[in-house]
Amino acid sequence: MSDWQERITHETAPAIRVEHDLRYLSAAPLILSGGPWADLGCGNGVAAASALGEERPKDIVLVDLEESAATAAAAELGVAEADRIAGDLTDPALLERIGGLLVAAPGDPVITCFEVVEHLSTFLPLLEWALPLAAEHRATFVLSVPNDAFWATQNPHHLSSWGIGAFEELTQLLPPERTMLRQIALNGSALLDWDAAPLTQTIEARLDAQRAVASHFLVAFGPSHELLARGARALQADAEQDRRLERERESYRVQLREALAQQDQTIAKQTEELRAQTAEFEKWRVYIHELEAELGRKPSGSDAAAGGADPA
Repeated sequence: MSDWQERITHETAPAIRVEHDLRYLSAAPLILSGGPWADLGCGNGVAAASALGEERPKDIVLVDLEESAATAAAAELGVAEADRIAGDLTDPALLERIGGLLVAAPGDPVITCFEVVEHLSTFLPLLEWALPLAAEHRATFVLSVPNDAFWATQNPHHLSSWGIGAFEELTQLLPPERTMLRQIALNGSALLDWDAAPLTQTIEARLDAQRAVASHFLVAFGPSHELLARGARALQADAEQDRRLERERESYRVQLREALAQQDQTIAKQTEELRAQTAEFEKWRVYIHELEAELGRKPSGSDAAAGGADPA
């Protein structure tokens, strides 16, 4: 099983789910402010539905590379009437179509674009489309990128790498009126009464900005960028699911080790066969040269033989 999960589902590990939920929670005041909302790279809509609760904007545009994902997001959000668009966000025509839907709806547009930019071959068309939409049509954008310095390995699905330097370079291309946030990971635990019913527990978390290494960077720009919310969220760990995933990973590692061992055996066997064939060929070469010597011919393969045999 791959450790890379690019689409969030209800079965996604809580530690990953809560990251995505929090980003949509931060944008919820903007999304629910009354104007149309476009979610670029909407995925299955699980995180957005969790963050927005029962409320929904009137006009929604769901965009994903795959049409099935946008359809799943509409079902998850319970918005069958939402516009669903499939396509590549580097395509100017696609972006213009999205912009047209947003401008046609009443209110100031809000566009979320979480964990999408790193999947694009270039983010310039998206940026060239977003800036005029913010300046001329009062659109507010919220986007995020991962901090690759936080993760131990490179995600094979990402087409570009992001760190604090690259993110700051990106923000220099944005309007100076913007809100920038760092998302950081938390560790936690809880104590419950023995027979406690399900409850929501208020958790106090101490955050040290100087020592924190961000897992993701967020930026909002546009007329309502200051509405981007701060905060933290925690979900209960699913130990059973974690054990299941670890068993699947271990099973995959065992299968991989067995496949590599089998491959090593095959290579060793083929190497030994090649050595045996080479030795056999050498025996035949010596035998042929002996016959050629008896017949008064030059040895095959020699420079003299290549120049042509002496006439009889």
